[in-house]
Amino acid sequence: MSKVPGWILKYKEGIEKGETKVEDVLEMENRLREKPIKISTVTRAINAMGCSFAGLRVEEEKKIRVGVVGCGAIGSEICRAIDTDEVDGRELDLGMELEVLIDNHPERIERLRKSLRSKPDITKSDSTELAGALEEVDLVIECASQAAVREFIMPALKRGKDVMIMSVGALLCDPDLLEEVERISRDKRCKVYIPSGAVAGIDGLKSGAVGGIHSVALTTRKPPRGFEGNAYVQERGIDLSSIQNEQTLFAGSAKEAVKHFPENINVAASLSIAGIGPEATKVKIVADPAAKENVHEIEVEGEFGNLFVRVENVPSVTNPKTSYLAALSAIATLKRISHPIRVGT
Repeated sequence: MSKVPGWILKYKEGIEKGETKVEDVLEMENRLREKPIKISTVTRAINAMGCSFAGLRVEEEKKIRVGVVGCGAIGSEICRAIDTDEVDGRELDLGMELEVLIDNHPERIERLRKSLRSKPDITKSDSTELAGALEEVDLVIECASQAAVREFIMPALKRGKDVMIMSVGALLCDPDLLEEVERISRDKRCKVYIPSGAVAGIDGLKSGAVGGIHSVALTTRKPPRGFEGNAYVQERGIDLSSIQNEQTLFAGSAKEAVKHFPENINVAASLSIAGIGPEATKVKIVADPAAKENVHEIEVEGEFGNLFVRVENVPSVTNPKTSYLAALSAIATLKRISHPIRVGT
């Protein structure tokens, strides 16, 4: 059980008798504090005290029920953020709860469940009998693989569920998938969320596209270990361990880039969808032994002028192929879904 904060104890008797509501505690505390707290802080404190929530809310909020496909680095970060409603001590106030975990490695599911305070009861290792699990959720988050988009996201859309896609490269690699996703989401009146991922500048690119864009170029630079196990690199006989100076592994269109580097370059797909398409968006991928971060540089020319963005990302601790910012981007998207005020294009 979490440590009980001292400030909640003065309300303990009223809470136990059902006379003091969560909203009452929030109002009284915020009269006393210089920096206001959120209702999620109060509910966590009551939970730590071991009191039941039954009848403690003036009007019980309906939480968004979430299912997560993929319990790897990004999926685990997202799940823990939903479970604790915070990141590194910073409150999120998401108003969400985890109901379903899906991963084709059952040991990953179990490892993640053990780290969660509220453990989802529904777990699956494949898409068989998926309909029952989908009935229990409002939002499905994919952070597994390009193949998982068709296997899990398409059935969710067909049942009218909102979805979030992290393996956005699938929308370029799988023929007609992007058009299919758009058509079904329109028909079922559900939302498809694509976080900006490990890059910045998506808002500017989207805005510029309204007035007309001439060119979009992405250069991605990562330490060689970030490309370990990549089939494209192996087929070309590139020895990553022997690279002494920066080496270009790929140069071409975004469509080809996401095909050959599905673990590394989902950002190219996001830029393509927001901008001028996968064929016209140019990508260069560089292995650089001097790089300590995953670096993305975006150059855009259009009627609005020129845009240049450089992002130096800290790699994920558990998966150097991806950036920590990618997980944070997904969590920020969850905040945008939950909150009434939405900043940005």
